Amino acid sequence: MARRPKTKKKRPPFGIPKEIILLTGQDVWPYTFIADDSGRGCGKVPVPADATLEEVQTAIFTPLADLTRIFHGVEIEVEWSSLTSDSWVGHIRRVTVEDQAPPDAVPEAG
Repeated sequence: MARRPKTKKKRPPFGIPKEIILLTGQDVWPYTFIADDSGRGCGKVPVPADATLEEVQTAIFTPLADLTRIFHGVEIEVEWSSLTSDSWVGHIRRVTVEDQAPPDAVPEAG
């Protein structure tokens, strides 16, 4: 009897992110993210000189959230806080179905 060859599941290139560390930049803002599998990644976000901090944080988090959804099927959100005057940390948590209200939900009258 012939056996089927085993196919190895390809691991995602990174685990589910836990934290993002963002440093101030001028035209490029460096960042590092730490994942739950002790993995990490880093990069630099090119942004216009007049970009706000919120725009930079969004430019970093949005693609990371998209990749986490694609590779792990998990939704995440981030809460940013200041580390020093020129650095920030984004604490990431998974979003469960109960955390998200349906788009057509009507709040209950109390």
